[in-house]
Amino acid sequence: MSGGMSGGMSGGMSGGMSGGMSGGMSGGMSGGMSGSIVSADALILNRAAIVGPFSGAVLHVNEPAFDQAANLALWTDGPRIEACFTQLVEGLLFKTDGKPGKAALEFANLQARSIQPKRLVTLRAPTGAQFRKQLDLVAAYADLRADRGAEIVDQQAPPMAFWSSMLGLTAHRHKKTLQLMDLAFSLSIFVEMRFKHIFASLRPVAMSPQIQPMIETPGHGSWPSGHATEAFAVAVLLEALLNAASSRNGSPNGTECHEQLQRLAARIATNRVVAGVHFPVDSAAGRLLGTALAEFLVARATGTKVHERGFDGRLFEGPGGEPLDFSLHQSMDHTSGHAYTRSASNTGVGSAPLVAWLWKEALKEWA
Repeated sequence: MSGGMSGGMSGGMSGGMSGGMSGGMSGGMSGGMSGSIVSADALILNRAAIVGPFSGAVLHVNEPAFDQAANLALWTDGPRIEACFTQLVEGLLFKTDGKPGKAALEFANLQARSIQPKRLVTLRAPTGAQFRKQLDLVAAYADLRADRGAEIVDQQAPPMAFWSSMLGLTAHRHKKTLQLMDLAFSLSIFVEMRFKHIFASLRPVAMSPQIQPMIETPGHGSWPSGHATEAFAVAVLLEALLNAASSRNGSPNGTECHEQLQRLAARIATNRVVAGVHFPVDSAAGRLLGTALAEFLVARATGTKVHERGFDGRLFEGPGGEPLDFSLHQSMDHTSGHAYTRSASNTGVGSAPLVAWLWKEALKEWA
């Protein structure tokens, strides 16, 4: 996921991502007139035959209003998502605080009268010794390759079919939802690639000739896992969207889907360990990062608040220092003293009108 999509991102951040993904996920899948192919020569010949003397501007048109989110409805998929993406990431800051092994993601609302950065995520990498201990888990997971090989290969690209199978996502009914997911992928890659560079963690294959990954090892850092970040960002985003679209009667649909969404995200993450290209601790950090990014995206779309989240890889081990495997049973809501942390207080991050427009349009698809 992160490997394949980062190529498009490097060509133009959201350009390669939104243009390629939205075209494939929503725009290209919707078919319609885009499937028609007419040669330029045919159009030239046809115009010459029917146009007659030029009469000037005779049509009555409504000029779009200046800088309005509703204008997003006028654009094709790629430019629409690019506009949303640029507003979403405007104000994100990466900080290292001068301390090796520790980095943070902050956000400053650049449209506010008083610009004050607010911390969203703090990451502390495991030690080299901890990564080496984790290698035993990676080697053990290789026994599952024969069973999961088809999944692993298919999940190298954004695993849209897996999410669609769970929720019945279709291009003709859920075009804006797919674009919102596209936005979550773009945000995840934007953040994860910077963190991967900062921490510069080696892949399992660099530590043993016996790992022998079943797929090509991506050409970027291992920690945190991009697949895990993206999968959990989508899981949390979809849960929030379904909850917001649900009626007030009974348990909301997102809550009802929570377990399946989380299990799918975890399986996508773990499959990368099975493949031999990640450590379990990579998945754990990706789970935390993806959750935080989805919460940020939803908050920017709805004007709600977020809690600062953190992951300390040095604490991701057993009581005797033994390597710890990744599990959904590990709570992410501790306030301190654990690998996963979540602050008790919350903070506002302002609203992003363009993202809010896309969110509201996606909600209509689940009504």
